[in-house]
Amino acid sequence: MKKFLLLCFSLAFVASLYAQERTVTGRVTSAEDGSSLPGVNVVIKGTTNGTVTDSDGRFSLSGVPASGGSLVFSFIGLQSQEVAIGDRSVVDVSLSLDVQQLSEVVVTAIGIERDKKALGYSVATLSSDNLAQRSEPDPLRAMQGKMPGVNIVGGGGAPGQSTKINIRGMSSMTGNTQPLFIVDGIPFDNSTSSSDGADRNTVFSNRAFDLDPNNIESISILKGAAASALYGSRATNGVVVVTTKAGKKGSKKGMEITYNGSVNFEEISGIPDYQDVYTQGSNQVYNGAFIGNWGSPFPNHVDKINAQYGTNYSKSYGAYPDGQPYPIGTAPNPINNRYPGLFPEFVQEYTRTDNGQVINVSAPYEIKPHDIIGGFFDRGMVTENSLQISSGSDKANINAGFSRMDNKGIVPNSEATRTSLSFGGNGQLDNGLFLSGTLSYVNTTQQSPQSGGSAFSDYAAGANGNFAGASSIFARLFYLPRNFDLMGLPFENPVNGDNIFYRALDNPRWIAKYNLYSSNVNRVYGNLTASYDVTDWLSFLVKGGINTYSDSRRNVLRAGGITFPLGEVYTEDIVNTEQDYTFMMTVNKDLGTDFNIRALAGVNLNQREQSRRKVTGTGIISTGLNNTDATTTQIVDYDFRSLRRLNGVYADVSLSYKNYLFFNVVGRNDWSSTLPQGNNSYFYPGASVSLILSEVASLPAVFDFVKLRTSATKVGNDAGVYLTGVNYSILTPFTPSGGAPVNRATLSNTLGNPELKPEFTTEYEGGIEVKVLKNKVGLDLTYFSRTSTDQIAFASVARSSGFTQEVVNVGELSNKGWEIGLDVTPVSLSNGFTWNMFFAFTKIKSEIVDAGPNGEITVGGPGYGGVTIHRNGFPYGQIFGTKNARDNEGNLLINPATGLPFAEPVSSIIGDPNPDFTLGWTNTFTYKNFTLRALIDWRQGGDFYSFSAASLLLRGQLELSTDREALRVVPGVLGSPQTFQPILDENDNKIRNTVPITAFDSHFTNGWGAYGQDEVNVYDGTVIRLREVSLGYSVPRSVLAKTPFGSASISVSGRNLWFNAPNVLEGLNLDPELLGETAASNVQGFEYGATPTTRRYGFNITLTF
Repeated sequence: MKKFLLLCFSLAFVASLYAQERTVTGRVTSAEDGSSLPGVNVVIKGTTNGTVTDSDGRFSLSGVPASGGSLVFSFIGLQSQEVAIGDRSVVDVSLSLDVQQLSEVVVTAIGIERDKKALGYSVATLSSDNLAQRSEPDPLRAMQGKMPGVNIVGGGGAPGQSTKINIRGMSSMTGNTQPLFIVDGIPFDNSTSSSDGADRNTVFSNRAFDLDPNNIESISILKGAAASALYGSRATNGVVVVTTKAGKKGSKKGMEITYNGSVNFEEISGIPDYQDVYTQGSNQVYNGAFIGNWGSPFPNHVDKINAQYGTNYSKSYGAYPDGQPYPIGTAPNPINNRYPGLFPEFVQEYTRTDNGQVINVSAPYEIKPHDIIGGFFDRGMVTENSLQISSGSDKANINAGFSRMDNKGIVPNSEATRTSLSFGGNGQLDNGLFLSGTLSYVNTTQQSPQSGGSAFSDYAAGANGNFAGASSIFARLFYLPRNFDLMGLPFENPVNGDNIFYRALDNPRWIAKYNLYSSNVNRVYGNLTASYDVTDWLSFLVKGGINTYSDSRRNVLRAGGITFPLGEVYTEDIVNTEQDYTFMMTVNKDLGTDFNIRALAGVNLNQREQSRRKVTGTGIISTGLNNTDATTTQIVDYDFRSLRRLNGVYADVSLSYKNYLFFNVVGRNDWSSTLPQGNNSYFYPGASVSLILSEVASLPAVFDFVKLRTSATKVGNDAGVYLTGVNYSILTPFTPSGGAPVNRATLSNTLGNPELKPEFTTEYEGGIEVKVLKNKVGLDLTYFSRTSTDQIAFASVARSSGFTQEVVNVGELSNKGWEIGLDVTPVSLSNGFTWNMFFAFTKIKSEIVDAGPNGEITVGGPGYGGVTIHRNGFPYGQIFGTKNARDNEGNLLINPATGLPFAEPVSSIIGDPNPDFTLGWTNTFTYKNFTLRALIDWRQGGDFYSFSAASLLLRGQLELSTDREALRVVPGVLGSPQTFQPILDENDNKIRNTVPITAFDSHFTNGWGAYGQDEVNVYDGTVIRLREVSLGYSVPRSVLAKTPFGSASISVSGRNLWFNAPNVLEGLNLDPELLGETAASNVQGFEYGATPTTRRYGFNITLTF
């Protein structure tokens, strides 16, 4: 009986225990888009009882206490969340991305993935979310303003126009300053291969434009020498590591198809504030053949000006052969004046009555302002379509992608296209061997009328081959007389198609139709990698890759123009091929419980080949046959081939202690074929230390993470090809009259250096990373100091030596700066609303410590308006030109004979193009399925010489020049143009200037814009802009449940929608963010006729199946 009672009591006790437990179910979704989250860990707090969510994000957990308790939800890359259960049986949760977790693993040198906290140097990363579908098809420009230490400037608004990127300033005075690009582990050539430098051919693309932003998975910027040293000599300027979606390692199980599509419209970002008061002419007299707007007032302003100033302007703007004036408000047709009889409809015949009144006038030309700019430019369009297919299993995955980009520019006949096809895959074989590979093909085309150059190079252009001088659209378009009807008057001869214009210049419309530069690039790149884990701590890797492209270029200058009346065609064929092979051993082993060692050693073999052949044909035989065979004379400008090799061995050893103290040493030795024997082998070491202070010190609770880091590294850089000796150049064969062709060759004008040494850059870096307030605020502060020595440059030599320059090792260049990355989440509400801000701040101070025996190096430039110069004690790349003479108190010296300033006898530095600092401010707002992003960036300082400002002032185009009737006096004191000293009165006092001048005198007679000297057209390039804005919406998974789509999102976006340059000439409305030269040039600080920047706006859609 007792046993029976004991059994009953036991059963009752168990039943009571069971009655005190329950089962809780629920669903876990993404706070970003509402999609289901599979694989999330769900655990009862304080126990090991837990489960994971299924493919639909649902879970069921038994053994939960009958009341109270909490569930903890966690997943890698998501913010863990603890939820009180209360008396509920259903608990639904939304988890947000943990930005800090996601950034813990970064791609570093040689494609190695490292914990970010272990790094002793700064690395910036961007995910695909920051690049794709942002109204920008250029991947470099898509990164603008988003990372500290990185400066990116576009060359202009033409489709595919080159973009310049520099990391931590410039490391070379005359050589390459662009970083090394690595795509899926293989070097990726980003050169412009420009035929010319400053003042011409700025329409060339750099080859990073071949990359599709929609196919980029992530980008890592290795800014410092410590981060990039393993890549060898080519990494002196930093490294941009790109991982494409075809090259990513992981993939979801099963198949997924992703489609991205976008349409964006673009228009010119700014138009000058033109004056519509005065007509074409000079000295307040109308002249239909004059180049400026210094004529009499337009008819609707005549009465007002006559009444205000007592002038006697007429509303007639010409006279018939008998001396009688034209009817009010009309003038001779400007085209008929130059081409009589060609256009009968423009012949102005007339008859008179007996009292002399003109009647029966045909084809009068009305004098009124015209919207020249608005009529000329088109509305551009950018369309992008991409399709990504991925499929994966436990052991393998494959990726394939196709994309197409079409960009119709704002300038007629300007366009660019990019067609990409990519494949990638990886898999684990049964024998333990892991294989991966990628293969991509890209076809990029570009067409554009010539841009760049200045209106001041009118007649020199044809003589010196400057295709971007008078043959450039923008050397004319913005400066045309206000009364010239560009869009209403003919621009080509209806019989033979020759140029038609109001004076002996090429019409911008004619240039846009016929004088076109085009490029067709075909590129193939890929790699194959095999790795094998010998043990759990030892592995080997072999990687081989190839990257090759051909670029077929054509530049046409049609016959019948003014600049090149016979016409010219040049063709250029460029082929670049690069092979890269890496063999590497890796060790990753724990040494006891406290220490871990990660080490690698490798060999890298690199070979680069290039061939370039340019042929110029002069005298086009038949219009429309735009090839050199259809010209009367062909000249081979150059036929160049080069082959270079760079072999290196390297090692990287990292030792960690208790996962909070990390020590790293690196070393690499390179052997370069471009350096002479004896100097072609060079070694550079580096070391870094990082300490996770928050794990070893007792800090206030507000600190979640504190890290200190420092590094010191030396990096070498080899020379360009064939600089160690004197080279021969093959000339065009000479054919004497009646004889056979005779081959010709000549020695180069450059004396090579058989003792040439590599350049070296030494960098010291220190930084601190702090996260506080539960990771709501994160600070990454870096200070760096880098010194580049033994600069390889060209120095002038006496012509009596038989050479004009020699290759030398000279100079020292210093760059010091601060980088700040500040991440702040000021608002994070329980209803899902968050506001995140990221600030990217950069301040760099450069100095030319030693520019060689002369103390300065002239880099180049347009010549008119100044040049770029490196001078001891000054920052990098100063603007050098003419200045107005001043006395010791800063007063302008005025010529008493003219009332105008005059120039100092010697040119000097007139501007510093380097900005004081740059700041990018990204705001991200999320609420449920909506995301709003806005990027504002600020560039403080950075001078530039503006040819547009000089030309518009020179021509009397701007509103600020409408006050012309009153005389004015230039503030200053009288001075002597012979002694460059002030003129003193009988009491030895300076004499204030009182000589009156007209607006025409100040802006035109003196030439080159206001007051004459180069310095007056130098402006502070400070600019604040709304760089990027987008509003996106992700369709909830519940809405898509009965559709074939796994996810869907749509967004509207804009780029460069607004900017303010407060210190640029009033009414100019010019975007200072323009290159006056190609991205590869060391010339900086000049704006001369590049295609204006554009603003874009449109929408995009993303679908997954």
